[in-house]
Amino acid sequence: MTFRSVMISNPSCLQINKSQLQITQDSNKFTVPLQDIACIVLNHYAINLSGAVLSSCADNNIILISCDNTHLPNGIFHSFLPHSRQNLVLQRQLSLSQPFKKRLWQNIIEQKITNQASVIEKIYPASIELTKLRHLAQTVLSGDKNNNEAQASKIYFPELFGRDFIRIGKNRNTSNNEYQEINSLLNYAYTIIRSLVCRALVGYGLLPTLGLFHDNQFNAFNLADDFIEPYRPYIDWYIYELVNDKQTMELSPSIKAALIDILNHIIVIDNKLTTILNSIDLMIKSFISCINDNNHSLLKLPTLPPWIERSNMD
Repeated sequence: MTFRSVMISNPSCLQINKSQLQITQDSNKFTVPLQDIACIVLNHYAINLSGAVLSSCADNNIILISCDNTHLPNGIFHSFLPHSRQNLVLQRQLSLSQPFKKRLWQNIIEQKITNQASVIEKIYPASIELTKLRHLAQTVLSGDKNNNEAQASKIYFPELFGRDFIRIGKNRNTSNNEYQEINSLLNYAYTIIRSLVCRALVGYGLLPTLGLFHDNQFNAFNLADDFIEPYRPYIDWYIYELVNDKQTMELSPSIKAALIDILNHIIVIDNKLTTILNSIDLMIKSFISCINDNNHSLLKLPTLPPWIERSNMD
């Protein structure tokens, strides 16, 4: 089972040697078994890699993530339709009815808002906003017709990070430097999880561009953007604790490594404890069951654990 996330932040040469990824930095060489790797983050412009590396990553369903000149993820390389029954899975995905997709989206948003309420309860147990969030979670309609997701967001983020906090994407700025830094941390971690959701989708023969709710014609990962939603609250919770513990919000190399390592943190799915990385696989596998049986209730989504904890599996 894959469990390693590799971040390369120095000039390097990547090669394949006997089913191992070989990383050469000056006179130093490091090797990691390909079968252990889930993703590789290329966090430096001076990284050379061969076509053999790309091919081996595709064969082993390893995600390659490139970063821009600000060291934020800006690109994803993933395997191309590796599933043995790709056509069958794709036909079933294409045949999903709009009402069925709306019920799945309802399930996802219910769980997302429930997880947001859990975060607030853990950090601010006496918060007066808890009742509002729980009510929004319990009243999500098919397709989230009343946009409970946006209503919850307007309550949740200011309660978590500060009254004036505004959640912004990576391509927008805010005049508040503190909030800009928090958003940078969120965007970095969201992108890592999104990439691994995409990896699982492709691994199960699904087309990531065909979303349930997200439907941007310029977005190749609409379905990944659907399924990342219930994971966002755990990331928010972790970053809140990270900022409080370290008293810094700088997106430093050590903080980036910690954010990538979130894949090895414990979460709950199907009433069992597992890593976030493994839970993504279980979630997408359950989505395949939904498609096959035409039953939206088979979808398994992550819930929050009692506390933040990293798995000791490695």
